[in-house]
Amino acid sequence: MNKLAVIALLLAVFLTGCETIPTNDRGSSQQQEKVLTPNRGIDRLLLEAGRTVPPRSTELRLEAAELASQSGDPELLRRILSSIESPYATNSTTRDYSFLAAELALYDDDPRLAVKILDDRRMQDIRLETDTQISAGRLRAKAYKLGRSYLASARELIYINQLLPPEERQKNHEEIFSTLLMLDEETLQQQAEQSITSEIRGWLSLAALTRRYQNDPLRQLNALKKWKTAWPNHSAAIEVPASLQMLSKIVADRPEHIALLLPLKGSLGGIGRAIRDGYIAAHYQLTPDSSLKIYDSSQGDILETLANAINDGAEIIIGPLDREKVSLVARQTLSVPVIALNRTVEGEINPNLYQFGLAPEDESIQVADQLVREGHLSGLVIAPDTQWGDRNYQAFAERYTELGGVIVDTSRYANQRDYSDMVKSLLNVDSSEERAANLRRITGERFEFSARRRQDIDFVFLLANTIQARGIKPTLAFFYAEDIPVYATSHVHAASDSRVDALDLNGIRFCDIPWKLTAGDDVQQLINATWDSASSQLAPFYALGVDVHRLYPRLQQLKDYPNERVFGSTGMLTLDEDNVITRTLMWAQFQEGEVRAVPMIFGL
Repeated sequence: MNKLAVIALLLAVFLTGCETIPTNDRGSSQQQEKVLTPNRGIDRLLLEAGRTVPPRSTELRLEAAELASQSGDPELLRRILSSIESPYATNSTTRDYSFLAAELALYDDDPRLAVKILDDRRMQDIRLETDTQISAGRLRAKAYKLGRSYLASARELIYINQLLPPEERQKNHEEIFSTLLMLDEETLQQQAEQSITSEIRGWLSLAALTRRYQNDPLRQLNALKKWKTAWPNHSAAIEVPASLQMLSKIVADRPEHIALLLPLKGSLGGIGRAIRDGYIAAHYQLTPDSSLKIYDSSQGDILETLANAINDGAEIIIGPLDREKVSLVARQTLSVPVIALNRTVEGEINPNLYQFGLAPEDESIQVADQLVREGHLSGLVIAPDTQWGDRNYQAFAERYTELGGVIVDTSRYANQRDYSDMVKSLLNVDSSEERAANLRRITGERFEFSARRRQDIDFVFLLANTIQARGIKPTLAFFYAEDIPVYATSHVHAASDSRVDALDLNGIRFCDIPWKLTAGDDVQQLINATWDSASSQLAPFYALGVDVHRLYPRLQQLKDYPNERVFGSTGMLTLDEDNVITRTLMWAQFQEGEVRAVPMIFGL
């Protein structure tokens, strides 16, 4: 190699490491020096690697890759790993390369690849030290969890539990427990019966009873006591998950006097009555001994009604529903907790106000998250030219572009029966036909022609109700977009649709509340049998009434443990730092005129 070539090579290696990387204080003193000056550390390691041969050059590049990983720079990590010619030169380089490659796969949201790397035969042939076994187990657990394989993730954490120092086990217990709770009771119970190890069986049975009695803290507490008697030496009995440690306090502090402030007349009367009936059904099924008083918030001053409820002895207040009234309540000093059934207008917060509603924008945001998670980074949006369409489009666009997605084009529609012109234009089919017409005119010849749609999209987000969607979805297919996945919100799903009507919706994926997608528990079945409207457009509000009953005893638990969840009829519920209840919905798809839940896990 001549002198100029050597200089060019060294310059290229130097430039590879010239990214700005944030610092952290992790690692040994030697690593700490590199982290404190990451550019210089990576540059020096890569320059030195260029002067040596494997396995030394591999070791140096892996050290540089470790610095890039610690600094949170996946692109630099990717470039360094791709420059390694002999990653499996020794056992240590095989181990380090596999860990870093698995981390990169997780950066890329590819959990299958991460698991495949860690399960490679070359890794299995290496005898790993305890610390390395722990690292490998945590990486596998993270990969499985990212891929929604919750049981496999928990098994990895259970396996490494005894390898951990005692002071780290409580945190690991929390992760095991919260991961298992992502599974339903039936799955947990079945897996417990099939498990051949007592440690795993104990964890599964604990999670199963927690899910079984999730809506009844007293029965949950009694079941926990019985479990601890049956499993006195189990690791979870010795160090009980923190959320379960609160059960005694939850039961002791459960409010005995509850007030509902709901509109029972006027424009919001139908919704208010549905929420009331849903709440009452849960109340008399689960807490008949506590007192309940209902106030009509559709008339009079809301602050006066609130004061009356407090003077009457209410320990917790549920309501109001009207958004303006929620904002008014938020500006007051509240002497008791209030669970509002909507959100404030201007984002007002109050330490004693909890905001729990069914904002449709939440669904559009969840669609954006799902699209990016599945790798759909460019697409079209079809939305009605209404205020509802504006709100949902804006929420989707803000979230989707924030995550790196590109909205290629958008079309808005009014009340119409024929969507052909709109869809044809949006898919650029008319441009294809115009080019063919021009070519015929220029050449003067007739020829066979197949119109084409645009090729720069990989999804369509459809904001529509079920009637509108039945017109738009077949039109998309007619104009050559039958292979493009279509996503929607729950508004596309009317539970009353016949199978024939739903055939036109085939293929649409949408998010919706568990109430509309599952058989539900005894309370839901009772409500559906009692009120026909519980299976109609008012279904979400019956579900809201049930969920607020499930929610109010758990407020402090949700507040103290940010990872805690309530598995409700309106979604998986969590509490953020502003006391806003956020919902994670289920996913489903229309297939052959039926609605089927979309599987979200692998490797079970």
